[in-house]
Amino acid sequence: MDLAAIGELGLIGAIRRRAGSRGGAWRVAIGDDAAVLRPRPGTDVVATTDALVEGVHFRFETTDARSLGHKALAVNLSDLGAMGARPTGCLLALALPPAADPRKIEGVVAGLLAEARAAGCPLVGGDTVASPAWTLVVTAFGEVPAGRALGRGGARPGDRVLVTGELGGSAMGLRLLQGAAPATPRNRALVRRHRRPRPPYAVGPRLARRSFVTAAIDLSDGLSRDAGHVARESGVRLDVHLARLPLARGLRAAARELGLDPLALALHGGEDYELLFCVRPGAPSAAALGRQLGVRLTEVGGVARGRGVRTLAASGEARVVRGQGFDHFKTTSAPAEE
Repeated sequence: MDLAAIGELGLIGAIRRRAGSRGGAWRVAIGDDAAVLRPRPGTDVVATTDALVEGVHFRFETTDARSLGHKALAVNLSDLGAMGARPTGCLLALALPPAADPRKIEGVVAGLLAEARAAGCPLVGGDTVASPAWTLVVTAFGEVPAGRALGRGGARPGDRVLVTGELGGSAMGLRLLQGAAPATPRNRALVRRHRRPRPPYAVGPRLARRSFVTAAIDLSDGLSRDAGHVARESGVRLDVHLARLPLARGLRAAARELGLDPLALALHGGEDYELLFCVRPGAPSAAALGRQLGVRLTEVGGVARGRGVRTLAASGEARVVRGQGFDHFKTTSAPAEE
């Protein structure tokens, strides 16, 4: 994919050949002015979009091209899962410097298409444009039974708060990439959590079919910030027990070596792309529900009257916390790669 040799139409043709033919609900895909989707009867269409910009969300010094392509789609699949939607297809807007390394272009496309095939989320269109810096904008579509989409605004006092998987691993992986840490198996596993997140996007559609789930969000900007979104939209307070947070394997040891606080990484680090959701008091236990869904679940707190997010330490100390995740337009927050 040498841009100087093949030009824009050549690039589009190369991506089209790799993406394959349309299928499923897509009646028209790559090759026309727009894609045509025919949703199944009794379903709502869910759409989401995310941008990855070089120097803001990633640097090639700390990621490889295939991982970048994977991540560009994975973060969108995470959003679909948080809404309870099953992925159906995606669009890619790809902005490239004219002198972009052909191997990087190949890697990005290969990484995105591999994740698309694994998720059943075909690439059905998009755009290509010249740009001073790399930018990948993915728009993903999904479907959910009519009226069953999960949202942030349904949590009520007395609900329990659960999270999937482990927390803090991606933030720790980024710190390791930025330093000169040895490439031990533990460190490689943490770096992989940052470069190639594996959102539990198949869990959301199964939760959408359970009436006891009241609210959900994916943990992209850090638990403290994302839990705050649920608290604000629901008009409640979320209490989080610090001792219950499921820390990523190897996080404590790696944080100790670098002089970092593992709980702070789990609370504020971001880019874990796990699922936080609230359930009614009589819902199954985290262990029982986790067995049903085939995923690790941890009950980390509860919902109470009030506002915001409060952390509860093992000592009994309660502290109201402000979300410290990344904010693109506040100079006090640090971007994921800074």
